[in-house]
Amino acid sequence: MRDIVHHSGQHGWLVDREAAAATMAWIQRAPAAWQADLEGMADYFPHWALVGAADGAPVRCGLCAERAFAAPMDGALRCLACRQPAAATGLAWVGQLPILARPETRFQRRRESLREAGFGEAAAPGLDYLLVPLTVLYPAEWPNVEPAVRYSRRWLQLMGLPSASAAHHLVGAGQACIFAWGQWRAMSIAAVLQQRMVNHLASLCKIVAGQPPGQAFIGRIH
Repeated sequence: MRDIVHHSGQHGWLVDREAAAATMAWIQRAPAAWQADLEGMADYFPHWALVGAADGAPVRCGLCAERAFAAPMDGALRCLACRQPAAATGLAWVGQLPILARPETRFQRRRESLREAGFGEAAAPGLDYLLVPLTVLYPAEWPNVEPAVRYSRRWLQLMGLPSASAAHHLVGAGQACIFAWGQWRAMSIAAVLQQRMVNHLASLCKIVAGQPPGQAFIGRIH
């Protein structure tokens, strides 16, 4: 097993397995799944962070002005800024998934709204990408039960998308429906993002650009 170091802004820390396991018991009974997630995310999504969660959302520190996330390190879940312990009932991955910006006028209007609200972008030669904030929440029964992957409600709102809609494959609170009933088979969090969320996000962007939901999701399993 290799140690996994996370970096977020000015903060860097070593992921503490025991502190994480004190929050979610599945880590002790499924160590291979735990290690696969840590290594997969470090390899393919190195800017994402594993943090504490409660009530379906990442935990932020209530003791310091920075209100940073709390992460498993140094024997406890601790604020990334002030290092004070924090309480959580679960774990989640937080980060941004890049998606190619579309040229349609309708999409560009929504893109400008995202810019004005402070949502990030990235550029490559000749290409522009939106950086879409996501939260991936672990279920207590992981890896036997699929994770809950949620969009930022503010991001959905600015893109003119609902937080719950069967047509948009959103089941509520901005959570993506990415597996059909009974379809889940254990896979890593990195694989969920690569194999399911990239397609779901691409379909939503097609809708924003003007395609009907039924066409945007044609051929998609989710």
